[in-house]
Amino acid sequence: MAVSSHAKTKSRARHSAKDLSRRAARRSLLAGFAVVLFLVSGVVIAWHDLQSQVNTINIDGFLDEDRARRVTDSYEGKPVNILILGTDSRVGANNVDGSEGSEEVAVARSDTAMLLHLPADRSRIEIISIPRDLLVDIPSCKTADGGSTEAMSDTPFNTAFANGAGADADAAAVAAGVACTIATVEDLTGLYIDEHLVVDFNGLTTTVDALGGVTLYVDEDIDDTEFTGLVLSQGCQHLNGTAALQYARVRHGVGDGSDRQRIPRQQNLVSAMLRTAKSKNYLTDADALYSFARAALGSLTASPGLGDLTKLSGLALSIGNVSAEQTTLITMPNQEAPWDLNRAIPTDAANDVWEAIKNDTPIAEVMQNAATQEETDATSGSSTDGAENQALDDQPQSGSDQPDAASGDKTPTMQATTEDPAAQCR
Repeated sequence: MAVSSHAKTKSRARHSAKDLSRRAARRSLLAGFAVVLFLVSGVVIAWHDLQSQVNTINIDGFLDEDRARRVTDSYEGKPVNILILGTDSRVGANNVDGSEGSEEVAVARSDTAMLLHLPADRSRIEIISIPRDLLVDIPSCKTADGGSTEAMSDTPFNTAFANGAGADADAAAVAAGVACTIATVEDLTGLYIDEHLVVDFNGLTTTVDALGGVTLYVDEDIDDTEFTGLVLSQGCQHLNGTAALQYARVRHGVGDGSDRQRIPRQQNLVSAMLRTAKSKNYLTDADALYSFARAALGSLTASPGLGDLTKLSGLALSIGNVSAEQTTLITMPNQEAPWDLNRAIPTDAANDVWEAIKNDTPIAEVMQNAATQEETDATSGSSTDGAENQALDDQPQSGSDQPDAASGDKTPTMQATTEDPAAQCR
């Protein structure tokens, strides 16, 4: 039977419409795939770029061969101890005061040490400063030049880094210095150090600038025109990277000029940096996060674990909801050495802090218990010795204007460094 041309035209039209629809669908699918591929490629390229910025040092060769890593995969659901070391070498970009030519400052040396503890449930952040002048036992350490050092007793803590690093400032010297410091911290605390992070002068400056500066509270006037060049008035101050570094380093023209008095200021700065980073909403602003991450990662030196962006980002996300009230910064409990007021020795309370970290319990509880015990002891002492103390109070106290090594007036105590002075600037 013959088919009319009109019917053939309608049939071809239907087929053409279907073909057109299929081609349009294919084009849409290809276009969508291209967009997804572009976005994924962008993320991969950005991730690769960020990963390439990370500077890492492996210290395994400088530690005991039988020291196996506690965590080899992910830190999810596990406590983490990270040792943060600030170095004061003046090599290259760190030559902040024009003293690079001096052998004393051209080598790798540790100036600041903080132990960062993240509990398994990520409910809080705890940071404990270890005074560089704390007298400790330092084990025998492997050196960057292939030798080894003798074990030392009652030696300033920062000597450990110097023992490992020797007279150089290259990557091997830093690795050996970090390894010897970790060995010393583990002997001192009984804790296992999972990771490490090294921050030099340029690293701190760059990180603060990447944050857009930080706002903190300066609790007393600072006038140090001769050394760091820092001049600040008491009150709320916004510091850029250069001023933040000066603030972390300053010890002249403020307080009693001791090195140990820098610790509360350094903790104040760290607290301000944490608060500023949290306020930036990096998790919802990809461009800002990328810019900050690129600048910060390129200026720090990390252990291989922290240098792995997968682990690092996992840790960062796991503490994203920790508030300032859940962040504790303290100084390791210590007192001035009676025979040398420029040196410090651990107190019994330090053991309680390390035990709390080992058991993954809040050190805030240790602090509260210590404060309660002090009140109990004070009450007990006043009731039993009240008459004798009153008699002593009625007598003139000769030499009362002299610093008392036992009083701890010049020592940053555990309780004194828990408050955030910058809270007044919010």
